[in-house]
Amino acid sequence: MRKFRSVLAVMAVAGIVVGACGDDEKSTDTTAGGSTETTAGGGTETTAAGGEDAGLAAARANVEAHLTADGAIGVTIPLTAVPEKKTIAWMECDVPTCAAYLTPGFKAATAALGWDLQIFPMTSADPGPGIQAAIDSAPDFIAMTGVVAAQFQPQVDAAKAAGIPLLSCFGTDDPSPELGIYMQCGDENFVSKTGPLMADWAIVDSEGAANVLIVSIPDFPVLVVETDAYKAQMEKNCSNCKYTELNVTLDDLIQGKVPDLVASALQADPSINYVFNSFGDLPGGVTATLASAGLADQVTVYGQDFSTIDLEEIVAGTQGAWSADPKGYAAWLMVDAAARLSLGMELTEERAAAALPTIIIDEPAEAQAIIDVGGDWMPPGAEDAFKALWGV
Repeated sequence: MRKFRSVLAVMAVAGIVVGACGDDEKSTDTTAGGSTETTAGGGTETTAAGGEDAGLAAARANVEAHLTADGAIGVTIPLTAVPEKKTIAWMECDVPTCAAYLTPGFKAATAALGWDLQIFPMTSADPGPGIQAAIDSAPDFIAMTGVVAAQFQPQVDAAKAAGIPLLSCFGTDDPSPELGIYMQCGDENFVSKTGPLMADWAIVDSEGAANVLIVSIPDFPVLVVETDAYKAQMEKNCSNCKYTELNVTLDDLIQGKVPDLVASALQADPSINYVFNSFGDLPGGVTATLASAGLADQVTVYGQDFSTIDLEEIVAGTQGAWSADPKGYAAWLMVDAAARLSLGMELTEERAAAALPTIIIDEPAEAQAIIDVGGDWMPPGAEDAFKALWGV
């Protein structure tokens, strides 16, 4: 499996010029499975300095910029005082990522402030009952991820009436005191960065010849934004690339159906050479199923928002690159917002902080280092930076 850093080094030394020439028009056709295959790009190609196709050069620059991280966090303004003890209710969703990464983040952040944390189970497809249970417990703040207000509007109204601010990440609602949702991180601002980034990775890794199966769950609105941004970047930067969408459901994921669905899609189109996953829990069991079906050598499996299972497969050499979606960091950011609100501060950096930091992980040593600290990536020094801002 090609490692991107190695490719960069070889190309830089050898002065290799790689083109991504293709058809001038965008074309679509319907596959046997009913999905639509799209040929990306279109229009007239241009050439960057040094002779490389401009789209490929732009993709390369984007990827190179995300191979390291500077450790900066999204907020910079210190609290006006150390806040008094408050209670946050965390709505722990039914996607494995919530318990594995976000809950530890909430535990660490609230412990740093000396606050109380209540954990309530939440069903992502029907969040209302869980959120109502949290409201009934009368916390000072309620935090959640991956849902939109339209799914639980009665609870939005009830929380606002009770004076309980809602804090959210990985949703698509614009933050608004009038709505009652005071922050939103990891939203369109974030996935509009990471979706294109991972499209660019496949463009560069394939030298402009990627044919991608995009696997996602469109029931999560933020994932629709992500995959739309991915496709737009593919069309912008690679005229000879193609993609096919495989939309699955949350029930498919929970019931373990995704591996067989991916295998069927690859059998239907043997020209597919990449499988992009819109978040880290999706490819669980996929590579084993592909190996059993004799399909493993056909594709590079990769994605956005890794989980520990993906890191383990990078170490094993069965998956390619993944971008980091710092979930524990998102929990710290929600606690930070609660601390500011508890002091009457305005969330003046909320929009800037919504585009979470990220990094591309594609080397076994990097993946193993993250596994060794629990499987979630935090910007270097982030916890200490938050504590410094909080004065604790």
